[in-house]
Order: sequence, then C-alpha cells, then structure tokens
Amino acid sequence: MSNLRTPTAPIPLGPRLEAVLELAYRARRAVLLEGPTGIGKSEIVRHVAARLGITTVVLDLSLLEPPDLVGLPTIRDGRTSYAVPQALPMDGAGILMLEELNRAERYIQQPALQLLTARRLHEYELPPGWVCFAAINPESADYQVTVLDRALRARFMELSVRADRASWLAWAQMHGVHPGVLAVAQAHERVFDDVPPRTWTYASQVLKALTPAELEDAVLLRDALGGYLPAAWVETLLASRDKWSARLSFDVRALLGEYASGTELSAQIRGYRERGETDRLDELTKRLVPLLEGPEAGVLAAKKQLSLGSFEALLGDLPGDHRERLQEALGNNATAIALVDVTPQELIHNYAGGLAEKKIRAWNGDPLKQHRVGLALTGLRAHLERQSATADLKRSNVVRTCLGVLLPQVHERWALPLVDTMKRLGITPIRPQ
Repeated sequence: MSNLRTPTAPIPLGPRLEAVLELAYRARRAVLLEGPTGIGKSEIVRHVAARLGITTVVLDLSLLEPPDLVGLPTIRDGRTSYAVPQALPMDGAGILMLEELNRAERYIQQPALQLLTARRLHEYELPPGWVCFAAINPESADYQVTVLDRALRARFMELSVRADRASWLAWAQMHGVHPGVLAVAQAHERVFDDVPPRTWTYASQVLKALTPAELEDAVLLRDALGGYLPAAWVETLLASRDKWSARLSFDVRALLGEYASGTELSAQIRGYRERGETDRLDELTKRLVPLLEGPEAGVLAAKKQLSLGSFEALLGDLPGDHRERLQEALGNNATAIALVDVTPQELIHNYAGGLAEKKIRAWNGDPLKQHRVGLALTGLRAHLERQSATADLKRSNVVRTCLGVLLPQVHERWALPLVDTMKRLGITPIRPQ
C-alpha cells in the first residue's frame, strides 16, 4: 500500500482553518501551510494566536543569514557553543511562524527544518509552550522554490490553503477597505483567482489616499491601479465608482452585531429617517445588502458578529422599503440559516401543532421578523436539495402533509422559492382538508 498522502482540497482561510490551527497548537505539532502568496497565511496565524492569548513571532527566512537563526558561535572552556538569537523565544507560550521556507537559501532552510521538526537548534530548545508553523508557496511554475521531499513533509501537519472570499469580506468590512474594492469583491466570486487579497488591500490604500480632484482623473486612476491590478480588473473597479461614496461616519458592520435601541448609533439612524435624509438611508442599505446576501454573512454569524437581535433593532428604526430590502437579502442567504432555531426536520416532521409551527406563525405576523421565516425556508430548500433519497420524500405523506400545512402560512416571497424547489424535485404537497 502506498504511504503517500492523498492531496485534499485546499482549506479556505477562515474559521475552518482557525479550528485546525488551534488543534495543532494544543497538540504541539508543526504545521506546513501551503498556498499562494498574498492570501493571508501569516495573518490568520496571528489571529489564532491572539484568540488563544499567546504570542506570535514571525520570521521571514528569505531575509535571514545563518547567524540570525543559528546564532553566533562562542568559545567557552575550549568548546564551541552558539548564542541564542534575539528573535527566538526563551519562555512563555506562542507560535513561531517561519515564512518563505521553500524560498530560503539552503543554509537557512536546513536549520529551520531542524527547528520545525526537532524543536531544537544546537543547544537551543523551543520552550514547551511554543510551536513552529511554516508557510510555503506551491511547488509550481509560478514560484521559484526549493522542493521539499516527501519524507520531510511527512513530519508536518500539511495544510493546503486558499483565499476565502467570505472571510476576507468580513475582515475587509472591519478594517475599512475602500467601498469600491468591497463592491468588486462582493460582486465577483472569482475575484482572487489571479489577484490575491493582499494586492486588493494595496489597491484600497491607493484609492483611500486620493483627493476629490484626483478621483476625477481617469488617467491617474488607471496608471496607479494598474501598478497592482490587471487592466480588466482596473476597469471593473472603475465601473463601480457609483459605490465609492463614504457618506456614513460609522462601520455598517457594527449595525449587525452591536445595534440596540437607545444607543447613540440608534439615535443617528433614527435621525436620518426623521430628517428625511434618504440619501444616507440609501447608502446604508446599499452597503448592507451585499453583506447580508453574500457569504460573509455566514462568517459574521459564526463569529457572533451578526445577531438577529441587533438586526431586528436596526429594522425597527428603518423605513419599510429599506427594511424589506435588508430582510430579503438575509432571508435568502443559505450561509446564515444557523441564525434561526427551527430546523428543516422540524418543518417536515410533526410540523402541524408543533413548536416550529408556532414560531413560523409568530415570525410571519411580525414585520420585524419576516427574515426568520425566510431563513427557515431557505434552510428547508437546501435540505430538500441535499437529500439523496428524493424518491422517499415524494412518497412520504408525512413530509408532503407538513409542506401542505406550511406553505399557506407564509408570505409569497418566501413560499414561492420553496414551491419552485418542490416542483423541480417532484414533491407534491398535500393540502389540509
């Protein structure tokens, strides 16, 4: 039997990878993160360390000389020893992150590998609370790298990683990335195929540095942005100029996790409504809709940065048309269905007269909770689509009866997508007599 590890699909940078890295730290196992340049490998390690309450030390091996890692030799009592470099930890707990492992010179790579696999260099030993992680670029024609042999790789927890649009968008919202870059990333699923996240962040910094007069200079914009982006992406970014407005003085992401009635932020939003400042309300909605209907909503929900309580408090301060647009965006987002406490199984088994029916009826009758119905039915649609035994569903009178009771109880905007799914799967509801 071959002992070669079967390659697995790359893990997206985000909560899923963070969980694996936390486990690796607790097990004190060296990790080899392999992925394209500029996607945030070191940043996610820093984030994991911060969440664990430990230190991070990052060393770029491509910039080091041997004494920077091994230490300078000293002679004591006729014997040679090595002074420990300042960068290496002596106590405490943390992650020692070694970047560019397979792009470093051989004379740096060898001691780095000893540190990674044996946790020691000459007399130096990595403290018990520390673990080494390393980052490498793929062994492909796109990078000049030194190939790591399989025997060496077998000593690591090897993790192939990729950029994750949802996680990056959630990060970008929090870190003030330019609205134009956000708009492009929200609109294009393949935004990171040929331009890494770090480069989009650089483009954001350029856009934020422009003066109002420079924003009108198309030649300057193309020249400056072309220093980072392919021409096609420059034109896509320029085409989103109607979304570059920044008339709001707060981070709209905060509205989803921190909003509450009676706060200063609530007073500000209500003030827009009372003064008829529809331009600001339109801007707020324009920024929130892509976030709520996009994959980053699921990331924010998982991180407790999107709560239904905050969202519904915000809805209560908005005019009806803005409220409905936001509810439509969130209610149809399959990545956010964990926000509601009604499962698909509850909707298709013992629904009539059960707790799930009481919740659906209550939400359906509350203008501020319509999206909860949408999320519950979006989850149900996804559940039906995933079922391998569709024939059993078609024959199940229990399922069909539950669906027949459910459909008339909800508004058309939530019921019609479910009806379309049922038609496609050949499931006919049994209407109550």
